[in-house]
Amino acid sequence: MYLLERINAMVKEQGKAVGDSIVNVDTLLNHRIDYTFSAYAGAVLARIVRDQHIDVILTAEASGISVAVFTAMTVNNEQWPHPASVVFAKKSRPITLPEGGYHVVDSFSRTKNKPVQLFLGSHVIQPGDKVFIVDDFLAKGATMAALGDLVTMAQGEIVAFGVVLEKTFEHGRDELTRFGAPVYSLVKVTSLADGEIHLAPPSLS
Repeated sequence: MYLLERINAMVKEQGKAVGDSIVNVDTLLNHRIDYTFSAYAGAVLARIVRDQHIDVILTAEASGISVAVFTAMTVNNEQWPHPASVVFAKKSRPITLPEGGYHVVDSFSRTKNKPVQLFLGSHVIQPGDKVFIVDDFLAKGATMAALGDLVTMAQGEIVAFGVVLEKTFEHGRDELTRFGAPVYSLVKVTSLADGEIHLAPPSLS
């Protein structure tokens, strides 16, 4: 439990409430990356799938990448010599993805406050691959659900969803129930009232 408690403490120490709906953790995850924080988060997320083989750890460009990499490091220490690959869905289509060579879904970016599309090369997740979806935030669930849809399009199997920060008051878990996979979060933000980040007691659930 120590790492989970430390993760929550770091969010409390460095996070900032922006209005009543945005948590700013840009000195931890999504502007200046604190690799100690990412390493802690990855180690704890890896516990979730400790007893299962994982082929792919999937996230979205860009803030989830550091957490996904550290999750893979711990996962791969335990399931070597069959390592999991880190895959991130792209928010624009590169020229390396030809027509007919990718899956695409519509989503919505809360931080950019606009619709986005997520692209996944059809060659990076194979049918039957066991996929652990991780990301930095779970708010209304749009990005995580879009990642889930990409896995479904690729005919992979979602083992679990893991997120670093969940804004429980935005009920994003409801968007993920259709996938039939468990959802875990490390930090549960229950409210941003009065310009303060209010957290639930640390728990891996």
